[in-house]
Formats: sequence, C-alpha cells, structure tokens
Amino acid sequence: MAKQKKKILILGGGFGGLYTYKGLYKHFSHDEVDITIINRNNYFLFTPLLHEVATGSIAHHQVVESIRQLIYKTNDTLHIAEVTSIDCQAQIVKTNISEFNYDILVISLGATTNFFNAPGAEEHSFVLKDLRDAIRLRTDIIESFEKASEIKDVELRRKSLSFAVVGGGPTGVEVVSEICELIHDTLLKYYHTSIDHSDVSLYLVNRDEDILLPFPPSLRKNALNILRRKGVKVMLNSPVKEVQADQIIFDDNSTLPVSHVIWTAGVKPNIPPFQHELALDRGGRIIVNNFLQVTECPNVFVIGDIASLPDSSGRPLPMLAQVAVNQGIHTGENIWRLVNNKNLKPFLYKSKGELVSLGRWQAEASIKGVRISGPLAWFIWRTIYLFKFISKSKRVKIVIDWTINAFYPRDITKA
Repeated sequence: MAKQKKKILILGGGFGGLYTYKGLYKHFSHDEVDITIINRNNYFLFTPLLHEVATGSIAHHQVVESIRQLIYKTNDTLHIAEVTSIDCQAQIVKTNISEFNYDILVISLGATTNFFNAPGAEEHSFVLKDLRDAIRLRTDIIESFEKASEIKDVELRRKSLSFAVVGGGPTGVEVVSEICELIHDTLLKYYHTSIDHSDVSLYLVNRDEDILLPFPPSLRKNALNILRRKGVKVMLNSPVKEVQADQIIFDDNSTLPVSHVIWTAGVKPNIPPFQHELALDRGGRIIVNNFLQVTECPNVFVIGDIASLPDSSGRPLPMLAQVAVNQGIHTGENIWRLVNNKNLKPFLYKSKGELVSLGRWQAEASIKGVRISGPLAWFIWRTIYLFKFISKSKRVKIVIDWTINAFYPRDITKA
C-alpha cells in the first residue's frame, strides 16, 4: 500500500513561507508531501526594495515573483485567500473561500504597520508594506510636483512640496534617502523653470535620540551626516502624538506643517484569529519553543515576524527578512524530522550583519564587525538582496534591469 502523503499547509507567501517551501523539498520527494500555500496575493513580494519602487528607481515588476510559476512543477496548490480562523486541535484552517485540513501547519503571515494609536496617522499617512502602497506613494510625489509647478504663490507651493518620513529605522532611512534623490536629482531638473530647490522640504522624524539604533554607533553617525548633507532635515527626540491633514503634532504639542507624511515608525505582527488562546509576548507575537513550534500544538510551526523567540540577550529576534529566511529553511528540515520521528534541531540565529542603503551608490554596512561605506557597501547590499529572490531567472532579469537603471534617470511617468 502506498504511503499516504502528509498534508502540509503554509500560511503566507513571504520570505518565511516560501523558504519553508524550498526547505521542504530539500528533504522530501514530491510523492511524500502534499503542500498547499495560502496567500493574499498570487505573488511573492520582495518588501526590502519597495522604497525603490516608490521612488522610480526600479519598476514594480522587479520586486514580485509569481508563486504559481515557482510551484507548478510540483503540482502543489496555491489559494488566494484571507485566513479567518485556525483551530489547532481540529487541525482546520478556515478562510474566506474554504476550509483546509492539515497534518502540519506553518504560519508565516508577516507584519502590518504599527501606528502606535497615534490619532490620524493611519488616515493621513502613506505606508510601505504592499506593492500598491509603493505605487500610490510614487504617484503622490509626482502629482505633487505637477500641481506645484502651476502654483504661483510661493508659500502655497512650498506647503504643497513638504514631505516627512516618520521613523528613523532602516526602512525610514532608506525611504527618505530615495525620496531625496528622486526630488533633487530628477524631479527638480525637469521642473527647474517653475520649482526651486528652496521650495522643497524633506524631514526625517524620529522618536529616539539617534537613527538606526540596531546599528553600530559609528555607522549611525555617518548615516546621519550623509542624510544632512543631502538636505534632509533630521528631527531627533520627536515622538509623534497626532497626524493631521496638514501637520504633525508632537508629544510636547509643537507642530510641523507638512503635506505628505510617510509612516515607517514600526510594525506589528499579523496574528490570525485562533479558536484556542495561545501564549503571546508583550509585542503580541506568538511565543514558540526552540524548534519554532507552538508548545500547545507540536505540529504547528510559527516563523518570521509573528514568532517570538528570544536571542541570547532575552529579547525576541528582530522582525527582519534574514530571520524569516533562516527560520523557513530550518523549519523545512524540522518538518522532515518530525514526520520521520527524528529529534528536532533547535533554531539558532546569528546575524550576518547590518546593511542600509542611503541612495544610489551609497550605503552603510557592518558585516562581522567590519564597517564598509560607499559604493562597495551599496554593491554588497544589492548583491545580498539579489540572492534572496527565489528563482534564478528572476535574478538574471533583475541584474540586467539594475545595470540599465544605474546609468539612467528615474522614471517619473505617473502610474
């Protein structure tokens, strides 16, 4: 009698989910497992490069890969759906389209924007978590210059060209760097007859006393100096209390008049509804054991941004792509061990370093204690991200596009 296939259900088609999928087929053959992926979209989104889509540095198709193209040879299944309920005891996942049974479940649903309950922040800010967000932000920036070019009143023109990025972490720094280059290196060149450099104001607003807090102090200082040289007005120790349509209000009740706010101040785990209560940490992430399992349900693995596993200092592992990638590969092997009644391997994470882009040809990196700056760091940053894409064909296409884009102006056609 043929051995019955194990039903493996993966929730989420991001870094954690798809690297779990890849990891499974390093250990299982196609006739041993039946894998189903449930995701909101039919594509894998490379979120670390969304800021380049939002600023016209690369086209939107460069940061997505079709999940169906990745899985079609294995005859596995993809469903575009929203998870509505998980019953770990009955081993059933309910979605807005159907119910799915499983033998083993992997949950990797990522994170969403955290507005920290600041009134008006969600209503009056742009975010950068989805492909549509990036396209919407790019359109807004270009439209603001088109409209401003027709405004004769200087004060009104300057008000319409005021931008603020809230959040001084890696995402905020990369977003503000790219916006700065889009404005000063591209847009102002094409609108030079109607818009002056002095008409544009660009702020980076951060609640802490420094930017890029996870990075070494020397790297933080250098990045801050680069931003200021570019013309970015960096506001430190400035917690945001409220966002309105035309201004930001800070905790001390001071205000910053600004027409365009981009919120990158934090993320929170995208926890699905469970039929039975699970243990969560203070940040709302699901507490897992050293094997990335839910203790109450050993056949349920939770990875990526929604998983809480402490590092050597006792703090939960950071919500980063490199963490999700490593956990996905590791989970693929541990599922094979679980199915074959072998001892599971504990997950041990060691950061490979910190990287942040500060615009084209400029980046800061700290790799195994070695600090690298400038074009070399930018090349390393690009290369590392390139090899995080799933398919080899996509990598080749991106290299060609990146090479072309590196020597030509950003695209300012309105979507």
